[in-house]
Amino acid sequence: MSAVALEWLLRGFGAAWIVGSGLAFHKAREAALIDRVLGALSGTPEDPLVTRFLFVGSVLTLLSGVGLVLATAWALVPLGLLVLSQLVYFALVRRKRARARTPEEREEARVQPATMRAFRLSLLVMLATGVAAWLGRFGG
Repeated sequence: MSAVALEWLLRGFGAAWIVGSGLAFHKAREAALIDRVLGALSGTPEDPLVTRFLFVGSVLTLLSGVGLVLATAWALVPLGLLVLSQLVYFALVRRKRARARTPEEREEARVQPATMRAFRLSLLVMLATGVAAWLGRFGG
């Protein structure tokens, strides 16, 4: 693949990620509302881990998308933070699963396949952006 094609492929990903960040933010708001309602109904607050992860991920996805569309090496910063936040989330879910007392809690404390795919894609885009920056296609 040529460096120019890589640049435009990453710009396309960036545009898609800008749209996706809006969808993720909307989903995070819905999840927060559902958590509040369920917490009010049950009398115990819901675990906000997934909702917080969705909010953080949506902001970092937006920043990454903008950086990719602008073809700047600075896109590596939010991309790196996005990958790091996903790794932290995986560690928290693993800890929650280890502390689960019931089969239901254990089943609830797992990483969704879509989240795992998003992590792999984020990692791939971050590596591709690093290559594009190294090739001089993404400026400072």
